[in-house]
Amino acid sequence: MDGKLPLVRSSLGEGRWLGSGSFAKDAGEAARRLPYRQILTESVYEAVKEQIMDLEMAPGSRINMDQLARQLRVSTTPLREALSRLESDGLVTRQSLRGYSVVSLPAWEDVLEMYNLRILLEPETARAAAAARGDDRLPGLLRATVGQMSELSAVPVLAGHYQGYRALFNTDTFFHDAIAESSGNKLVRRTLASLHAHALLYRVWYHAGFAAETVREHEAVIDAIAAHKPGAAAKAMRDHLERSRDRFLEVATNGEESLSGA
Repeated sequence: MDGKLPLVRSSLGEGRWLGSGSFAKDAGEAARRLPYRQILTESVYEAVKEQIMDLEMAPGSRINMDQLARQLRVSTTPLREALSRLESDGLVTRQSLRGYSVVSLPAWEDVLEMYNLRILLEPETARAAAAARGDDRLPGLLRATVGQMSELSAVPVLAGHYQGYRALFNTDTFFHDAIAESSGNKLVRRTLASLHAHALLYRVWYHAGFAAETVREHEAVIDAIAAHKPGAAAKAMRDHLERSRDRFLEVATNGEESLSGA
């Protein structure tokens, strides 16, 4: 980090999911509608998140707000707002009298427990999304995100740091959340969101490079949802998560990542 704040970019790169079925194709247009303070907070948020995802901030370390504000050349107000968002993302924690700290890397056993819970829940969200009738926009929206993932997976910069793979991270997160939302089960969606699965996994082992496999597995889920085949959608999602889990195990057992507790 050179201390300069990154430009505000949309969560999906070329466009931005705005909720309630809206997908803004012009990210710049969405940004122009935001007040300056919100744009500043977004920039600070991305700058700090980049340092955390790239492990420039040591896992478990305490965040010195005054020092970080000087580095980013901002006041502590937008920094405090950004850290509050990062706490919601599961990337920092806050303790009374100690302030904010970077979340420690998990033990690989904890990651497996997360996968096991996702394997229980997400196939059922895919099943419910495939069974839903009356709104066929979901498959098209998912295909757009997977199409972007496919393009991004071929970009060499993705082998580098968070700034390079950020758009891929966001599209992957959106794909799973959109299916959970379409299932109509708000409790399951909140539970899955609380796992912060993608922030955890991309932070730990993105450089292992499994984007192409992920794209193919996502396409199988979309095909089943578009065809309104609940059983096939559940199976495709389960296959995707089990393969993702197995890829993680391969990386962890080969010693390519040093997870705490490993």
